[in-house]
Amino acid sequence: MGFVRNAYLMWKSFRLPWRSDVLKGLDLDGNLYFERHVRGASRTRRHVVYKKYLTVSEYSDDIIPVQWQAWMRHTREQPPTAQELIQDIQRRERLAENVRRLAALDQEQKNEQAQAIEEGHRPQKHSPDRFQKNTPGEQYQPEEWAPSSSPSSATRASAAGQHRKH
Repeated sequence: MGFVRNAYLMWKSFRLPWRSDVLKGLDLDGNLYFERHVRGASRTRRHVVYKKYLTVSEYSDDIIPVQWQAWMRHTREQPPTAQELIQDIQRRERLAENVRRLAALDQEQKNEQAQAIEEGHRPQKHSPDRFQKNTPGEQYQPEEWAPSSSPSSATRASAAGQHRKH
């Protein structure tokens, strides 16, 4: 930003007696966020001045960052910092990259399954190296089970009955 714009933004951020709107910050797109104290109101009024002109049909919630939306709706007290906005953009980029990787892995598995079907093999649902079974396996033989009348279970049953009586 140029010197004149910086001076203008600094001037608009001062709370002066004759000024109704005070600049609280700007986002990475250049939109300006203002706060106004209204006499007799329980809380301040907050609004945004968009950098570019938008028609009524172009307005939507995703025009401004989520952090600024939270500030506008009084969900957060302090306006977000530029560092916070940059970190959110980096987080979204990492998320998009992870989605691309998972989509590529999914497509690769579908291609392997289609190739196995063409060759006449039954495709595996999951590759054995990626997922571990939590079941005991085919050799598992269940032990004989019988209800026990151990003192601990009888004590618990009588204690439960006493709580119901009171």
